[in-house]
Parts: sequence; C-alpha cells; structure tokens
Amino acid sequence: MLSRNVIIERASEMAKTMPLDQVSMVQLAKEFGVAPGLIHYYLGSRDDLISGVLNAYYRRRLEALPALTGNWRADVETIARSSFALSRETPGVNHYVASHNRFRLFQSVAPGEIDYGMALFNHITSAFLQGGFSADRAALAYHLLAQYLLSSSISAAGRQSPSEHSSYLRGKFGEVSDDRYPAAKIVGAAFSELGAERAFDEGLKLLLDGFGGWLESNARVGARQELRSPRKARGASVG
Repeated sequence: MLSRNVIIERASEMAKTMPLDQVSMVQLAKEFGVAPGLIHYYLGSRDDLISGVLNAYYRRRLEALPALTGNWRADVETIARSSFALSRETPGVNHYVASHNRFRLFQSVAPGEIDYGMALFNHITSAFLQGGFSADRAALAYHLLAQYLLSSSISAAGRQSPSEHSSYLRGKFGEVSDDRYPAAKIVGAAFSELGAERAFDEGLKLLLDGFGGWLESNARVGARQELRSPRKARGASVG
C-alpha cells in the first residue's frame, strides 16, 4: 500500500545507484505506477522528498550505533567505522551532501517527528564532550570528522582508490624517466596498491591522534598554570 514511508524507502533505494538530486517525483510515480500528483499528495514538495531521504539515512546511521561508553576515542572510532560502512551503500546521498547545503544537517520534519540529522549531531558531539573536549573543540572535531567520512565514502563508492586502477597506474609510472621524476618512480609502485580500507584506517588514526593531541596540550597548559599559581601559606587564615 502506498504511503509516505514506502515512497521514501523507494527513493532511498534509488539513491544507491543515482544522485539524490536526480530522484524526481515523476520517476517515483513511474516506479509505483501512479500519477505524479499522488506522490506529491503523500510527500508534499521536492524538498520534503530530499529531506525525507536524508532523515531516513541519518536514522539508519544513528540506530546502528551502540550507546556511548564515555571513552571518547573508542566511541568516535565506532561512530566513524559504522558511518563509513553505511555511507558506502548510498553514494547518491553522499554526492548530494557534498554539493548542496540545504538539509546537510537539519531536516524538515512534521511536529512530533524526530530530526535525525540533529539527533546524530547530538550523539557525535556528546562523545567529544564526554571526553573532556571544550565546545569549540567538539565543534571543530565534529566538522573535521564529518568531512573526512564524506570524502572517504565518496572515494570508496566511486572506486577512486589507487588499487582499483593498479595495473594502469603501474604502467604509467613504469613509463616515466628515473632522472626526471625520481620520487614518482620510487613511490609509484606503493601508491598503486593503496586501497580504500587502508586509507580509511590510517586517515582515521591520524584524525583521532590529532584530536587526542588537543586534550594532551590542554592538560600540559593546565599543569603549567597550576605550577605557576601562588599557593597559600600553610595555616594562613581566610579573611
């Protein structure tokens, strides 16, 4: 039976093989064998279609996550790996988020409905806050993580990893002159074998190490300030 949820589910499936902004009301009407007006009746506007698909996507990402443990690094790594796995299944959504600002985070929902973009943002930033990050650092960490996940997902879904084109790359590096491009000649073979999983793992580790470095830096600054602060003489009265 046709309903808003059924239409959103179908649009989400279509976004696995085509950009979300190319999924139209007319296409959906053809999919269900109904008049376009009926799709508009259930969904409303095209913006409602886009936001509905994105809200369903963010819901899947959030519901796939376990509860936070308070160990920020373990929690953020779990979030990143789960999100990367799910994002690779919906390249059409990723391409939309990468090229449009509308609905990247907040969704258009009816009264009483959950905005899962907001809910996911709350979950991820909570992981950083529980780890002792300031609001400013938590905001920056969220943004950097989101950008990393988006670019990694698009690269993996688009088969952009060097290992996907290893033979071609090896051939090109093999043709160049050792004298003119010595570094390219030395690094080319290793570059040709880099896969999406290794690139994601190493990039995520660098990102998490960087986030951890912020906390270590704050701790060192706090320790120095503590050492420099004057101490009351023992037994001194408080006026």
